[in-house]
Amino acid sequence: MQQITDLLSQINPDFIDLKDEINRNIDSLNKCIENEREQRFSQEDTFIITYADQFIGKDHPTLFYLNEFIEKDLKGIISHVHILPFYPWTSDDGFSPTSYLEVDSRYGSWADIKKIKAAKMFDCVFNHLSSKSEFFVKALEGDKKYQDMFHFFSEEEYQDETFQENLKKIVRPRVHPVMTKFDVKGESKYVWTTFSDDQIDVNLNNKNAFKYILESFFLYVENGARYFRIDAVPFLWKELGTNCSHLEKTHLIVKLFRAICEQLNFKTTIVTESNVPHEENITYWGNGTDEAHLIYNFSLSPLILHALTFKDSSIIEKWGKEVFKFSNDTSFFNFTSTHDGIGMRGLEGIVPEIDIEELCAITIKQKGQIGRKMSRDGTIRPYELNITWASFLKDNDLNEEMNIKKVVNSQGIIMFFPGVSAHYIHNFFGSYNWQEGFEESGIARRLNRKKLDYPIKYTVREKSILDRMLKLIEFKKSHDAFSPTAKIEFVHLDKRLISFKRSNSETFQIIFNLTKDEVVLSDNSLLIGPYELQIISKDSVFKF
Repeated sequence: MQQITDLLSQINPDFIDLKDEINRNIDSLNKCIENEREQRFSQEDTFIITYADQFIGKDHPTLFYLNEFIEKDLKGIISHVHILPFYPWTSDDGFSPTSYLEVDSRYGSWADIKKIKAAKMFDCVFNHLSSKSEFFVKALEGDKKYQDMFHFFSEEEYQDETFQENLKKIVRPRVHPVMTKFDVKGESKYVWTTFSDDQIDVNLNNKNAFKYILESFFLYVENGARYFRIDAVPFLWKELGTNCSHLEKTHLIVKLFRAICEQLNFKTTIVTESNVPHEENITYWGNGTDEAHLIYNFSLSPLILHALTFKDSSIIEKWGKEVFKFSNDTSFFNFTSTHDGIGMRGLEGIVPEIDIEELCAITIKQKGQIGRKMSRDGTIRPYELNITWASFLKDNDLNEEMNIKKVVNSQGIIMFFPGVSAHYIHNFFGSYNWQEGFEESGIARRLNRKKLDYPIKYTVREKSILDRMLKLIEFKKSHDAFSPTAKIEFVHLDKRLISFKRSNSETFQIIFNLTKDEVVLSDNSLLIGPYELQIISKDSVFKF
């Protein structure tokens, strides 16, 4: 507990007396929850990323149908589920919660959450609350206690020249003004809103606000969460005069949650989500033992698209030789596209700017959209591609079978890189852009957020993609060479191929053809078909 006390003191000396409440929660949880698992990560771990209302039926809450999908359609093969924010919300499809402590009644209840058998990851959206949340409504009514839980500034403060200069220093993944004007009992006040005017930044330097996020964290543990995704972690701590990104106290907060996890007698895992350049991203491992256990691998997904686009594995190979180095207690969270799209900041400093613009041009051609951000120098740059994985890769010059192999095997390859693999729900179906959802709402991210009726009426193509994905996952689960901590060695064969070996009690070589053509090595030792994924062991060759 001394480490927890020290961290509380460093975050804010007034927080020290929260240690007793933290200790009571830890003791209570340790008494009622047995150690559920010894090993933190394994090749058997695979996440599905999904909304709580992804599947809609006639007779039950949506969480019931999510569990049905995991157990029946996915055949129980998926071990873990990341349920995107299931709290009551007002915008951003859940990421503008009115409360951290409740389940949206449209989805079900805490009991429905607990019934899901897969190991669960919950979102810690501790950056912000909805403008319609009870706390912010009371703040707008003039209650000083609740105003202090957010960042309020008077008109005079806001118009000050130094204040305006400080605003220009702030780094964030949006282009709208960082402050939003609200009426507080007839007086104009400006409030910090990093992500949107409906997402009010929480002041984590305030004891009541900090106590609230701790209460939420322990509630999540009590209700079955064992993985905790700290959303948009770089922007947790705000301090005017700085860039408000990756501040020291942000890292101290991550360390505090890690320290709490270490005091629990069962495995709990901190996962940080930070769509930033790679060198900034990996700082959330801390020293390898004191911050995140898992960090989102934001470079891998766009690097795969880059390799496929330019039919050249050189950059991903060079990158991979340097980055897959972590302790036994830390790892990457590997994924392709997510509910937000395909992050682009992980390419910064790795690929030429002209290549990034080409990926953006392809996205527009395939009827996707580009999310942009304000850089530190004031320039507007790509932040994410709002498009489904299958829509980006679709090639009208290929037949259906080749397009399916391209989609499945390009996603399958992330399973065999070191790390814990995760797959967004629509990647199991090879979903194309939901143009109607985007056009009706004007929200670009909805291109990849279509809800589905359950039971699902699969097309032949969708069923083929689902079955192939599950076959790859089962293969990965069966071999400890694909443990997150197993060794990796890149083997350059041809720039048109991604090729590497994974080794543990056995060794496999993984080869993926980035092109629509057969690749034959100059010595005729290998032939690999268009978009084929081969996994070669000492005695066998497995072709996907």
